[in-house]
Amino acid sequence: MIQKENSFGTFDQEINTFFKDAHHFACLINTCLYQGQEIVKPENLMRVDPKIQAYTRDVLMLWNGRYGSYYLGIENQLIENYPMPYRILQYDCLVYKDQMDILEKEHRKKKDLRSSEEFLSGIKASDKLIPCITIVIYYGTRPWQTNFSMKDMFDVKDMSSLIDFKMNLIEVHSDTHRYKDKELDLVFSMTRDILNANFNTIRNKYKQGIPKQVALVIASMAKDEELYQQIKEEEKEAIIMCESLDRMREEYGTKRYLQGEADGLQKGKIQGKTEGIQIGKEDGILMILTNLLKKGISDSYILEITGVSSELLIKAKQSLN
Repeated sequence: MIQKENSFGTFDQEINTFFKDAHHFACLINTCLYQGQEIVKPENLMRVDPKIQAYTRDVLMLWNGRYGSYYLGIENQLIENYPMPYRILQYDCLVYKDQMDILEKEHRKKKDLRSSEEFLSGIKASDKLIPCITIVIYYGTRPWQTNFSMKDMFDVKDMSSLIDFKMNLIEVHSDTHRYKDKELDLVFSMTRDILNANFNTIRNKYKQGIPKQVALVIASMAKDEELYQQIKEEEKEAIIMCESLDRMREEYGTKRYLQGEADGLQKGKIQGKTEGIQIGKEDGILMILTNLLKKGISDSYILEITGVSSELLIKAKQSLN
């Protein structure tokens, strides 16, 4: 997969737009927090401004439902972020601070604080805050390895007296939930297969056309710029993903093949962009090139992935005749 740092902003936008849909959002919350029960209804969700002070959440909704009012947030992580528990705690606390500021301002305006306790507090004992729950969705290919809670960020021997804050984390690469919302289930299941390089599964399982916008979300979650652009340029609105993923399967297979071949050859480097692949003598290089050509891999892609000269590639092609 090709990952470009400057593409992450576009990927974030695509994913955020997908989860701003109340049906997708409600299904995610119900599945991950309420064991699939339809507790959160889409009609009871209201999108709110995710920007609080200098910080902007990915997606933030106000839920007025069965259990009262809650702020529900989603934070998307394309790569692992070590201080994520702290970040989520900070985001949630800002939601509370914003509410506190509003309450204090209203009381100052009404001049209705009477007791010394109320003057000290800035609010009344009857005032309540709306709680905030945030889910972190991680789209990395490797398991989340470091901090899952605030306690993980401390280096002390006795943590028994510390109040912990554990983040709600979904790792798409290993997520086994089944989602009732068909688009959400499709997005997570196909992204999971891409992240785990299960290309044969994708080819056998996803032969039907899917909406172009959903396909763009999948490419964004997989962090694949070329797949994203390929889908973006499609004129049709129904995308056959097993066909669109042929390039990804070829790329993954080629890298694996090159690495496997390289392990059995003497050390040496192909001049140019080899990504650290070690190759031996010229006949060893030609052997790999001819095998790639036999697999039907294009000249341009071979030149890109190996960094060999066009003259050497021509020589390999001539050896096939």
